[in-house]
Amino acid sequence: MTLIIEDCTGKPDAESYASAADLVMYARKFGVTIPADEPAQEALLRRSALAMDGMTWKGRKMSSDQALAWPRRGVELDSQIKPDNYLPARIQYGQMALAAEIHTDDIDPVEKRTGAVIRERVEGAVDVQYATISNTSGRLLPAAPDRPSATQFADYLAKRGLFAVRA
Repeated sequence: MTLIIEDCTGKPDAESYASAADLVMYARKFGVTIPADEPAQEALLRRSALAMDGMTWKGRKMSSDQALAWPRRGVELDSQIKPDNYLPARIQYGQMALAAEIHTDDIDPVEKRTGAVIRERVEGAVDVQYATISNTSGRLLPAAPDRPSATQFADYLAKRGLFAVRA
């Protein structure tokens, strides 16, 4: 099934901001791992677009009929209001980074990960001990220690950074 790409018009049936060919180019350029077949690449792009729709972005949708969160109206960046049909390149790059992160989580599930090496002893046989990953929240963080998608999206999210809640 062909992936329907958002073209800054607010398509009611758009599924992605980037094509599978864009994702392949991104993966080659940044050295990330993605599936080799196009249907799996398109599925990753659809999954990342759905994840992006759950984020709280600046501004509001350009049209209530559009399928994806972007394009948006009323987006202020660097003291400038961006045009309504503006689709930032960082949104497209962020989607591709998020797709690669989702794939990393798929091939390296969180529950099978170990912490950093905290002890390694060599006396004939090798003895390696891993740190326990603390999980006080009941959730482990996703796979990649660095999340390039979060960096790409930072300026376009309604809130960014750490927030303290006063009780």
